[in-house]
Amino acid sequence: MKNFPHQFNDLDKLFNALSSIKQLIDEEIALKDENFGEILTRNGIYTYREKHLTVDEFLALEEEKPKSNRGYLTVARDIRRLFQLLGFLTVYENKSGVLSPQAIQLLSSQSVGIKRELWKNSFLQLGLEGNDGEISHPYRILLKLVQDKSGIETKKLMLSLEAENDSPEEYDRIIHLSELTFQEILAVTGTSEAMAKNAVKILPGIAEQLGDITRKGNNSYPIGKVIITEDEVLTIIPEETINEDGIPYSQYRSVTSDTIAVDPIFNIISTVSIDYTESIRIRQQRLAEHQEIVRRLGVFCEQKGFELYEGKFDCLSTLDETALVFEIKTILNSISDQEKQTIKGVGQLKYYKFSIVNRQMGYENINEFIVYSQRPLSSLIEFCTMENIRVIWLEEAIFKTYNATTFEDENFDPLNFI
Repeated sequence: MKNFPHQFNDLDKLFNALSSIKQLIDEEIALKDENFGEILTRNGIYTYREKHLTVDEFLALEEEKPKSNRGYLTVARDIRRLFQLLGFLTVYENKSGVLSPQAIQLLSSQSVGIKRELWKNSFLQLGLEGNDGEISHPYRILLKLVQDKSGIETKKLMLSLEAENDSPEEYDRIIHLSELTFQEILAVTGTSEAMAKNAVKILPGIAEQLGDITRKGNNSYPIGKVIITEDEVLTIIPEETINEDGIPYSQYRSVTSDTIAVDPIFNIISTVSIDYTESIRIRQQRLAEHQEIVRRLGVFCEQKGFELYEGKFDCLSTLDETALVFEIKTILNSISDQEKQTIKGVGQLKYYKFSIVNRQMGYENINEFIVYSQRPLSSLIEFCTMENIRVIWLEEAIFKTYNATTFEDENFDPLNFI
């Protein structure tokens, strides 16, 4: 089993640790364990149990211990090695250091998407050398394992560090090992429980944060196999109730920005023998995100002077003789999820435009919009544009759209469509 740094797998913590490395480099301070460990502690990245102690008091007590027993030094050493493995950092013999262009771009980028891709690329490129000198790429092996053995026990992903190299023969050996029980794997590989725990501590958590796998209970699945969507967001309205115009409320009703997209009431989830709770929680999060976007959109359009309706469609804004019909889609980063949601959204818009907004409400001048939770793939924007559907997405609390004339992203203004 190859040795891999196993301190923490939180990308935010790792980002802050990398920032701390840059701080030391900028101040021309050597990247010794003591210096790096101290700044990790002062920046709150490494935490200690004795919360009543100040950082100075804690460090003073640590100085009284043998170096091998000082936890903050071990953390510093492991995290520094991880950054070297990721290609972010070069450390010279005098412990001076330099960050790679990728690390500098990661620290300076304001885009969550770019940061995610930089992290992902670095973990994919991470090569780990074994005792025999052979190199393997554990993150690639982990993703292939999850893809080929969908639903694999997460603890068996320790096998990504068992591979000696990237050869097909070695991967076949790993696949066969994955079919054994966990205890049998430990016996065959000569791995202790403690080693196994450390081996599975980092990479599965990283893969989950990067959107490459999803974990449900004790098992791991590739993203794209099981998609949780907001498809069943339903506004419950008595079917036989009609409004003042004699139109069934189940088709549409007038609302305000205060009454649109009322949050669904979620029952308390309890664990049962077949544990679906995590799946349900994820679904609830996406439902809540969907409703929040609808509310934001309702407030935005109402402030522009539009009247609001909801029904089978997510939101309809009207002003004078013009109607803007919106379908909201929360999306993942996977291509399959974005395609699936777009195809569904286009069909919904076409049907609602025809059957409700035109036939029942009487509007002739109707504009269609898909509103995403994040910027979708450019190919999907192009597809929607060809279908005369405008694409909108939420970016840092601002509704953005793509202008097919200027080929640029710009702020969305519904008044431009009146």
